[in-house]
Amino acid sequence: MALDSKTIVSLQDARLYLSKSSTNTADDQLIDMLTQHASEAMAKELGVDNVVSTTYREFHDSHKGYNLWTHNYPIISVDLISVGRDDALTINYGGGDASYATVEVTKTTLRLRKRVNGTLTASTFTLTDYATMTTLETAVELISGWSMIIATDFGSYAPAALVPVPALDANEITITLGVPDQGENECEIEERWGKLYNPYGWKGCGSRSICVEYTAGYAREDLPQPLKAACLMVIKSMYDGVKRDLSVKSEQIGDYRYQLADHVSTVTSPLVQEMLGPFRRQSLFGI
Repeated sequence: MALDSKTIVSLQDARLYLSKSSTNTADDQLIDMLTQHASEAMAKELGVDNVVSTTYREFHDSHKGYNLWTHNYPIISVDLISVGRDDALTINYGGGDASYATVEVTKTTLRLRKRVNGTLTASTFTLTDYATMTTLETAVELISGWSMIIATDFGSYAPAALVPVPALDANEITITLGVPDQGENECEIEERWGKLYNPYGWKGCGSRSICVEYTAGYAREDLPQPLKAACLMVIKSMYDGVKRDLSVKSEQIGDYRYQLADHVSTVTSPLVQEMLGPFRRQSLFGI
């Protein structure tokens, strides 16, 4: 099985830890699933989306403090830190026949919806399918009733740069969609804990006005051994819990009697918590 981009250890590593021989592959599907579950549990314990390096795009509220904390850490690289937005284009539905029409931008798509005579019609454009705003405009203009106008100098921008917005009323109303402003250059980065320091404070234009595009987590070849060891312990705990008969609580043969304790995931065990300690973010909301 191919190594999942989010898993901390490989199936082979997990099989070795569980003392599985090369020919004993009966539980491989189960072990692979538990490897994914354990990796997700580890990420949750550390307060990140993924332990293994992943690229993120986040929007943060502006404030008067000097520190801005990314949702994930450690930071490997930062592609963009932007404060404020530029108006990139306008879009509206002018067909005159719709009871409602909306525009929505998600992380990956532009969605146009309209209801005419009780029938809902939706058009979805995958942003990465279009190299420029101009090519996206051409596709939108092919949809009856919809009109899109690109602001000067933004025709060559990638549509994937559009800032996500919820479904906004565009029925005979012009909606403006934006992109992050030019990058911030007065910023220092504390990579280990995902902290961005601005000596002038993070003063922007209100809600979600700060955009950060970055890569965070540990490159697979640089994953700390304590994290991999802790993940293997969690996998074994889960595996043992699945394989034993949970309906059996106690058994007695003659004078000999034993009782099984309720299964508790190793992710909460003191040893695993101690191993995770050095990798936890020490301060999340300090300013």
